[in-house]
Amino acid sequence: MTPKAPYVARLVALTSALLLASCAMVPPSFPAGEACLADGFAIEDDFVAARRGTCTVLPDDSVSLRIPAEFSGKINPSPWFAFKVIPNGASQAVIDLTYTRHSHRYWPKVSSDGLNWNQLDERYVTVADDGKSARVVVPLESEPVWIAAQEIISPAVHDAWNQKMSAAIGASLSVLGESKAGLPIHIIDTNPGGENILFLVGRQHPPEVSGAIAFFAFGEIVFGDSELAREFRDRFRVIAIPMLNPDGIVGGHWRLNLGGIDLNRDWGPFEQPETALVGELLDKLDAADARIRMFVDFHSTNKNVFYTQFDVTDPPAFTTRWLSAAAPRISDYPFGKETRPITNYTVAKNYMFKRYGIPAVTFEVGDETDRSAAKAAARVFAEELMRTMLQQEY
Repeated sequence: MTPKAPYVARLVALTSALLLASCAMVPPSFPAGEACLADGFAIEDDFVAARRGTCTVLPDDSVSLRIPAEFSGKINPSPWFAFKVIPNGASQAVIDLTYTRHSHRYWPKVSSDGLNWNQLDERYVTVADDGKSARVVVPLESEPVWIAAQEIISPAVHDAWNQKMSAAIGASLSVLGESKAGLPIHIIDTNPGGENILFLVGRQHPPEVSGAIAFFAFGEIVFGDSELAREFRDRFRVIAIPMLNPDGIVGGHWRLNLGGIDLNRDWGPFEQPETALVGELLDKLDAADARIRMFVDFHSTNKNVFYTQFDVTDPPAFTTRWLSAAAPRISDYPFGKETRPITNYTVAKNYMFKRYGIPAVTFEVGDETDRSAAKAAARVFAEELMRTMLQQEY
C-alpha cells in the first residue's frame, strides 16, 4: 500500500458516511393510494371521493400533500381534496396543501364519521397570500378524522335519497343507463304520461356539493306531499337525474368524468356515455310528442347566482317572473340573475335553449353558502317555480 492509501481509504469512508447521512435526510414520500406514515399519525386516501396526491413527511413531522391538477383548463377550476387522518399518539396533524396548478378554493370541512360535516374552525386554516397553498391543522384524539374540500355526498347518499323520494310519492325510479365505469345513473320520473315536463339535472361536476344540497331540498318540495306539489305533478311530468357523473364523484375528480371530459361541455355532441344517455332520452321524449317546458341544472360557484338567457324564451320573461316571485321570501339569501348570450359552448342550458327555446337555467349555489340557508332558499325556489308554471298556459 502506498503512503497515500490510508488517506484515500479514510476519504472514501467519509464520503460514504456523508452520502448515507444525506440519504437519511431525504423526506419520505408516499404516492397516492399508499398510507402516508408520519411519526404520530397517518394519512389515508382509500375511500370514495378521496384525493390526496403525493404525501411527503417533513422533518418537523408535518406533511405536505401535493394536490395534482386534474386538467389545465381555466373554467371554474375546483381543486378537490379529501383524506383521512389516523391518530397514532399525536395531538394534532399539521398538513400543507400545495396545488400544482390553480389556487386553493374550498374551506376545509371536517367529519368524525365521513357522513356528518362541519367547516374546520378558522384558527386551524391558513391560506398563503398567493393562494397556491394552505396549511391545515387537524386536532386529534383517538378516532380517525376526515378532511375534505366539501362535504362528501357519495353515490350511496344519492341512492338513499332517490329511494326515499320514489317511495314517498310512488314515482318511477329506474336506471337510465351506466357511466363509463359501469355505475348506474338513476332517473326519477313522475306522471310519465304528462305532455309538459320539468327537467332537473345534478352533479355534473363532482365537487359542487352546495349545488347538490340545493338539488335535494328543491326536489323534496317538488316530490313532496303538499297540495301545491300534488297539483303540479297532476299537470306536469317531472324528470330528475340527480347524479349524472358518478365516476367523477367516486374518483374525487375536479370537473371531469372518467373519460377526462367535462360533461357540461358535451351537451349536443353527447360523446360521453353519461351525456349520451341524456341525448337518447331527449330523442325519445320528442318522438312521444312530450314537451320540456323548463330545465334546471344545479351547480356551485363562488356566489349564489342563476345563469339564464335573455328574456326571449318561450314563454318570454319566465325566469324573471319566477325569481322575482321568490326574492321577497328569501331576503336572507342574496342571489343574482346573470343573463348570458348564447354561445357555442356545449353547456346544458345553452343546448336546451337552442333545442327547445325554453327557459334553461343554471342554478348556482355559493361554495361556502350557509347550508341551512341554501336549503331554505331552494325550497322557496321550488315552490315559486311550480306556481309560476301552473299559472302559465302551455
